[in-house]
Amino acid sequence: MYKKIAIGNVELMFCANGSVNVCYYNVFHEDFIKEISSESGMETSTMMKMAFIMAKFAELGDRKAVNRMTEDNYCDWLDQFSIGELIEALPAIQEFYMSSSRGSADAKKNSVEPSEK
Repeated sequence: MYKKIAIGNVELMFCANGSVNVCYYNVFHEDFIKEISSESGMETSTMMKMAFIMAKFAELGDRKAVNRMTEDNYCDWLDQFSIGELIEALPAIQEFYMSSSRGSADAKKNSVEPSEK
């Protein structure tokens, strides 16, 4: 599933699918599901990292290319936004991620087709 979400004045395409969790692990060496299932819940830094993975997956369209991303790539990606802009956009990104994991027909109907990237 693909969806455009604005972070500040920058509109980005995000992708949510079954392999974004694997890519998250391969890039950050952390288990996303374990992170969000902890007592502290979904931390802002965890969701910022997932936003990066989802944006890069939509941009590159290739799991192997996303798996080659590094924390330096993450920092470079973060540099294009103010922290306030990113934090303001996180609820929309989180909702998109969560709606994709539910696999509902409504979520898929509201998703942008990949050809509109």
